[in-house]
Amino acid sequence: MDALRGQDAAALERAGEVFSLLWASSRLRILVALCDQELCVGDLAAAVDLPQPTVSQQLALLSRAGLLARRREGSQVHYSVERKTRDFLCGAVHALVG
Repeated sequence: MDALRGQDAAALERAGEVFSLLWASSRLRILVALCDQELCVGDLAAAVDLPQPTVSQQLALLSRAGLLARRREGSQVHYSVERKTRDFLCGAVHALVG
């Protein structure tokens, strides 16, 4: 508990929000798929076997939380895990799900 004493309350609140986002298995499936490669929405929907509107909605939540990077190529948007969090998030998810 001593390690938390010096932490900013706002930073801890933000961490709690991020972890609560990852509670949904659909978002975890998306994150796992994006840990390995950059994908557009259609390819990602096929990879995680979810409807495209569902994937788009989940991507919006993960993007607003700052967990994803977006790159536009023509009419398509490609998503990947944000570099600053990739090692931690992908490492933790892979450790938990194998």
